[in-house]
Amino acid sequence: MESIFVKFAQYPSIETERLLLRPVTLDDAEAMFEYASDRENTRYTFPTNQSLEETKNNIAQFYLANPLGRWGIELKSTGQFIGTIDLHKIDPILKKAAIGYIINKKYWNQGLTTEANRAVIELAFEKIGMNKLTALHDKDNPASGKVMEKSGMRFSHEEPYARMDNKEPGRIITRVHYVLTKEDYFANK
Repeated sequence: MESIFVKFAQYPSIETERLLLRPVTLDDAEAMFEYASDRENTRYTFPTNQSLEETKNNIAQFYLANPLGRWGIELKSTGQFIGTIDLHKIDPILKKAAIGYIINKKYWNQGLTTEANRAVIELAFEKIGMNKLTALHDKDNPASGKVMEKSGMRFSHEEPYARMDNKEPGRIITRVHYVLTKEDYFANK
């Protein structure tokens, strides 16, 4: 039986109406650094990048070393690199994974993250044969939850006292979890 990793390797790019999801390269470093160095943009995601060199190192470590299930988000109209979307915590036996994404704040509230998320969900269930996808967000970032809902994911539960916020000393994060199973995906298609 063909592994899900072989299946992922067959889809290095995904095209939507407005976006090209494609492999991240070192050529994307400056565009990524633009949002990765912005504290507002990275508030609920990863540590804010302090230098272009750090962004290049992150691209090499996360996208070049392990490219399967990870895409850069590019606007088809301009070729501008505006973010990333990833399937991580991939379990090849249970065929489940978590979705994570970030997009440059210049492109917030245009439906682009939802468009990318829907495309990855469709690929995961229809081409890869995944059983379940999960996603989570900080309760203080409800916009990310709206992306999950608009993409067809369902609220699962809140996780109070999930972890300490490493950007705001003393703040304890409540995580909000979403899930989508293959049964729910195909029932609502």
